[in-house]
Amino acid sequence: MAWTAPKVDWASEDGVAYGDLNEIGENLLVLYAHTTATSGVHGGVAIATPDTFMVRDGAGRSAVVAPSAESDIALKSNVTAEAGLRVAADAVLQGQITTLGTDYMPLAGDTFTGKAYAQANTDYTTGQIRNVFFSTAAPVAEGGNGDLWVRYEA
Repeated sequence: MAWTAPKVDWASEDGVAYGDLNEIGENLLVLYAHTTATSGVHGGVAIATPDTFMVRDGAGRSAVVAPSAESDIALKSNVTAEAGLRVAADAVLQGQITTLGTDYMPLAGDTFTGKAYAQANTDYTTGQIRNVFFSTAAPVAEGGNGDLWVRYEA
């Protein structure tokens, strides 16, 4: 059943014939079918096709192509890949933080429960943590650039 162009030049002497009513009824059925359709409306497809409406397939999915701009829809593969990279980066950072054992300082701050060692360097113009040694003996090989050694008498 297809759409039939409706009669638009009605005159009172024409009356309404059974054929006219049938055409009107058929057009109403076509309109009803169109408004209740859940697939194929206006050429919409669930696959990534340029210049078409996006609809969902039988499983409720729609396909898109890889994004090229910040405002584009992201593919699940993009999101999964990014999540994987973040998990891997977090694992590396946690590995660096816990190299000395299971004790580490949270970013929010806390009390060190293990030994903390500062990086040895010669950048004396930037405030940073320094290794500070207190001993009654002279410095030994443990000291390095930037370390502070305090010798005191017992």
